[in-house]
Amino acid sequence: MVIILKKIAKDEKLLFKIALGISAVWILAQIVLIVCFWEYPHIKGDSGNYISMAQRCFNKGQWYPMAEDVYSIWLCAQGLINLLILQFRIFGTTNFNDILNLFLNIAILLEIYYLGKKFFSKRTGLISIIIFCFFYSNFFIVLEPLTELPFLFLCLSALCLVFSGKWKYVIVAALLFALANWFRPLAIVFLFASAVYFFITKAKFYNYIALVIPYILVLFIIGTITENKIGHFVYQSQTFGYNLLMTSHDNAKGNVDHYIFNEEDGVGFIENRDSLTFKETDSIWRERSFKWIKEHPIKYIALFFKKIPALYIHDAWPFFGYWFDENVAINFFRDNAASKDIFVKKILFQSLISIPYYLTFLLFFYALWKNRKKIFSAKVIFPVIFITGTIITCIFPIGMRYHYPFMFAVIIYAAWGLDNCLETAVS
Repeated sequence: MVIILKKIAKDEKLLFKIALGISAVWILAQIVLIVCFWEYPHIKGDSGNYISMAQRCFNKGQWYPMAEDVYSIWLCAQGLINLLILQFRIFGTTNFNDILNLFLNIAILLEIYYLGKKFFSKRTGLISIIIFCFFYSNFFIVLEPLTELPFLFLCLSALCLVFSGKWKYVIVAALLFALANWFRPLAIVFLFASAVYFFITKAKFYNYIALVIPYILVLFIIGTITENKIGHFVYQSQTFGYNLLMTSHDNAKGNVDHYIFNEEDGVGFIENRDSLTFKETDSIWRERSFKWIKEHPIKYIALFFKKIPALYIHDAWPFFGYWFDENVAINFFRDNAASKDIFVKKILFQSLISIPYYLTFLLFFYALWKNRKKIFSAKVIFPVIFITGTIITCIFPIGMRYHYPFMFAVIIYAAWGLDNCLETAVS
């Protein structure tokens, strides 16, 4: 084994061939999955909801949101739902979204290689490719119409432009960040990382202007267009109050829990809610959340220590409903949610297919420790994205897939750690 590692460490061309071969198999495997599950009906979870909402808008010849959506519980994932509506208009189905996801996944792979090569070395970039291709989630993610893939593609494309050092490209990056935020309201994590990069590299002030002003301008345009349609200025998902309340009440466990809104004695229940707009209900839920957090700040903060390990407990989230009826998050937070046998099978399944994921985290922390003296260089943007993204995500209830947008940073840093190991093997 040591001899093989030494050979790989010395021969970059061999490492390139290995990365190319693995990525080719990875792409082929996804094509097989797409063919096998081409007609798979997405009727449950977020993917089912997104398709249903897109179908409803398509049937009425409109884009999302429509005027009638003002009385919905929330407005969410406008970017993705409108993308699905576009597919309905072109193809009459959303099945082709799997093919789009495949291309986005390949693009993300290449962007991760570029970032690894730019900040570390070509070897780190190649190792990043290999690690990325071994994740279960990076195979099955193409099968679901979710916000994660388009969001990460837009954010990584923007980051690559930011790191070019040219203000013209920074403007384009700002536009991409704004579009990403339309899909998933987490672009602030990547904007913050970009600002940290500018600060560390002592970039000119106009770079900050080029990043912020176009971003705000696009959000304003999106909000204005939506206001003209439904009478409300909306530029991103409006789920703040709904999500926050799930993790700010006496029985909160930190997970997604819709029951509190459906039961009459639930903390989220609102009488005659159907007569209220999404902004009115959001305001009520915000008020209840802030009141509870103000009265129980320690209990709210303590939930972070439960959310963080649950957020990163495994990498088996995509297409998980095909293998098991319930998401493991329910079992993690609730007692007696499933039988002991089913629970054990789930844990074994998740643990086995998450082995590359767990090993990557070991390499990530190894790289952090070994290179701790270099932490205040431009390379710090990867831990910044990971840490900032985790904290912001854990303000709200967590789901298993919510760690996905930050895993690229873990993978690149872990690849750097493995590269360090290879250098040690050579020496």
